[in-house]
Amino acid sequence: MHDAKRLLHDVEKQLEGGQTDGAEAKLAQAIEIMNKAPNDPRVNWGRVQYNSAIAVLKGKMALSPRMAKLRSSYKAVADLQAQGKPDGKALVAAADACIATFKDAESSGANLNVPQELTPGKSRPLRDDLADCEAAKKSGSDTGKAPDVVATNDPKPAGTGDTTKPATTDKPKAAGGSDGGVPRAKWVKKLKGDRKRIFEEHADAFPEYEGDPGPKGAAKAAEWKYGTEVFKFKGSKLAKEKK
Repeated sequence: MHDAKRLLHDVEKQLEGGQTDGAEAKLAQAIEIMNKAPNDPRVNWGRVQYNSAIAVLKGKMALSPRMAKLRSSYKAVADLQAQGKPDGKALVAAADACIATFKDAESSGANLNVPQELTPGKSRPLRDDLADCEAAKKSGSDTGKAPDVVATNDPKPAGTGDTTKPATTDKPKAAGGSDGGVPRAKWVKKLKGDRKRIFEEHADAFPEYEGDPGPKGAAKAAEWKYGTEVFKFKGSKLAKEKK
């Protein structure tokens, strides 16, 4: 068992250094040693632990040659989102490429529940990073949607003929900005006071404001806009209008 443990430590060090040569052979050798170990309670307990460690190392082996591509595809999405109001089509394309890279790694045996460091200094399960790319795709799709066609009683196409007659429409959808790649539930958790109340009153839209995308930037913005609606804040409360 000590020989098997030494082999597993060697493989772990190799993978940490980005090397995979010979790692598979060492794992096979460790498995063979454990299979030949005597059948007694102490050894059987250790066998379970070794099998678990081997499964983790196999997952890391599957990930190792794909880490560079995972980092670059994830960074491409993050860089676009950092622009505040990225091009919707570009964001969807980058997110699709990112999602495909994660799915390819998973189909090759990689365990996406294993924490990795795609962003320097930020280690977390790869499945969380995949969720970021999926949220970015949704955000890009929402941004890239064509504007709704306004139905009118005028037989003439909108934008032609007599422009003095106002179009008769149903109640318009609330206008606003994008979600910044962050799910609505996280916005609700981050926002407080009047900001949270107003956000929940506009259940079909996100506010437009100047600042970083997502709820963190929205929580600091002095002013929100939902189409023609304007809300000014002081902290988490609505600012009082000066008389």
